Amino acid sequence: MGKKDKSAVSTSAEWQKVEQERITEIIVEVSKRAPIQVAPYIKQAAPTLAYLVVLVMMAMPHIAKFCSQAKTFFESLPDKVVGASIGFAICFFGGIFPMTIAAVEAWQLCGGAEAKRCIMLLYEEGKKVQLANAEDEASKGSTTTTSTTKVDIPAQELMLRKTQLVLKTVEPETVSKGIVGLYTGWIAVLAVLRNRFAKTVTLGERIGAALYEPMKRFEPAIEDMTPEEYRKWIPVAFRWSCKLLAMSVAWWIQRVISATHSAIKGGLIFGRYLVEFLHEKNIVSFPPEKAYLDECIGW
Repeated sequence: MGKKDKSAVSTSAEWQKVEQERITEIIVEVSKRAPIQVAPYIKQAAPTLAYLVVLVMMAMPHIAKFCSQAKTFFESLPDKVVGASIGFAICFFGGIFPMTIAAVEAWQLCGGAEAKRCIMLLYEEGKKVQLANAEDEASKGSTTTTSTTKVDIPAQELMLRKTQLVLKTVEPETVSKGIVGLYTGWIAVLAVLRNRFAKTVTLGERIGAALYEPMKRFEPAIEDMTPEEYRKWIPVAFRWSCKLLAMSVAWWIQRVISATHSAIKGGLIFGRYLVEFLHEKNIVSFPPEKAYLDECIGW
């Protein structure tokens, strides 16, 4: 490792240590305003929380770079080919992830496009805060200069300054609209998944109860072969075994239903994008909405 590499590593480690200490002080200051029941726990967890925040800060540039490169890569691909590939994957592999497919469907039906726009609004506001914070650090930093030395700004004063910076920079209506759009979409997803899970569990419970009725006639035979001190567990074991078996059957039924739905939807998506791609390349002379070729391919 060269001198420049060692210097870079040393600088990065020093920055991480300084930031962790600074954020720890801020969290400790925040804990003083927390309810007395939780304040000691926040103070105790401050170093760990600060370490996690620093890790996130270090990872964010790399995550942003990866997302930007992924976005550029996908935008360079023909959109019809990407759509057809997604449809093909949903058609043949959608049944493996029934809850994921259900979540995506709920997201699209309950404002997925609007939620995506809200994410971009919040992202733009975050960029504004990041730029303002960089300018603030360049002009003021987290230290103040006395006649002879540099002294760290108290955590309370620094926290107040950063809070005021955020409040001055962001647009409240934009942030509010973005948050509302996001949690509306997520609530819809959670509601659909909870309903789907509840229906499957209820089905398994009913099947298990029906299965236990004929199976309990075998309990006396099993009890005769079981030591007396363990016989009290036989009815419970039989009942729960029937429920677990029935729950497995219920989830299998749900997976079959989801696989059928995914196969139909994925096949139609694949067929539509494939015909659009062929129409763009002048291989076929008609768009998908004027023919049944995409439906035939999908089915």
